[in-house]
Amino acid sequence: MPRHEDHQLNRRQFLRSSALAGGVLLTGGLLEACSSGPSASNTTGSTGSSKGSSSSVGKGKTIGLAVNGNVPYTQYVATGVKEALKGTQYQLTITQADFNVETQLNNIESMLSTGIAGLVILAVSDAAANQGAAKAAAQGIPVANTLWPGANYPGQSAADKDYCTVAYVDSFKGGQLIGDYLKAHAKPGPTVVVQGIVGQGFSEVIDQGLNASLAGSGFDIVVRQQGFFSRTTAISVVQSALAAHPDVTTIVDYAAAMGDGIASYLQSKGITHITHVTSDGDLEMVHKWLGTPYLAADRYYSAAQTGLVAAMGLRQKLETGSTSPFVRDCFQGIATRANIGSFEAAHPLVYQQYLSQVASL
Repeated sequence: MPRHEDHQLNRRQFLRSSALAGGVLLTGGLLEACSSGPSASNTTGSTGSSKGSSSSVGKGKTIGLAVNGNVPYTQYVATGVKEALKGTQYQLTITQADFNVETQLNNIESMLSTGIAGLVILAVSDAAANQGAAKAAAQGIPVANTLWPGANYPGQSAADKDYCTVAYVDSFKGGQLIGDYLKAHAKPGPTVVVQGIVGQGFSEVIDQGLNASLAGSGFDIVVRQQGFFSRTTAISVVQSALAAHPDVTTIVDYAAAMGDGIASYLQSKGITHITHVTSDGDLEMVHKWLGTPYLAADRYYSAAQTGLVAAMGLRQKLETGSTSPFVRDCFQGIATRANIGSFEAAHPLVYQQYLSQVASL
């Protein structure tokens, strides 16, 4: 996996670069309103004038956000997008796809038909995201990707041309981080891996990094199965795996939405000898499970940050024409009870002021 120099773009840097590049000062406030659309997805709008100085940035324009499903992670992404639009008059419309490729493509086509000015995608699969982005690009509509799912580093993919910016979390590195943590803190032995959705591209790359780290270490992956980002499905995977392999020493899952369920299952069975590591993060994980005998560590990164930097890059394209930097790397690291506070302070999982507005995507 190629290594690239970090080029994170925080909010202050973005505002400064936008102003310099295009003479645009991004100021003002935001009034929020929510309404339910006619389809299976909802819309959330940002309208009106702000208190104090107001801004006409985004006036009369709508940003579409196409997320893959409705779980805490996707809600957190949506709060990051909302934070990026704070102080503007952009409207925001949100669709969710129930983790179905065709539904996401239909959602994107529907939003494109309404004349959106820009599109932000959290993919069900890399194929769905890239097809949707190609359709938007054909109409001259810029697209931002909140989580690059494919095996190729963005900048080395044929799909690059259809995006204006990408929020990137290096999943190969993430898999290595998990593996390195296990080697340092867990007992080698039979290991269970609960993936997200195979075909999304995300899980497969974590697999590659985890395999590379654990090679020859004594951690033998005896079950590797999809959990579909579902709490109940992940529990079923673990329950079956432990029945077949009662000597399991380690469980790894690729999303806190599943990890919370797995931790609750381990607690219900009084299982404390298994080292459990999850990925990404949500509020339940942080406040209930992390640091207990049922969840040792988390490969932490912020869903809200991915939404924030992707939407800020989209704004930059709309307001200044600039697409630099194209790749916006997001922080990741192994979180434990000892350091989770500092991780959250620097890279919040969620902008909670918007959470109630996106709770029913």
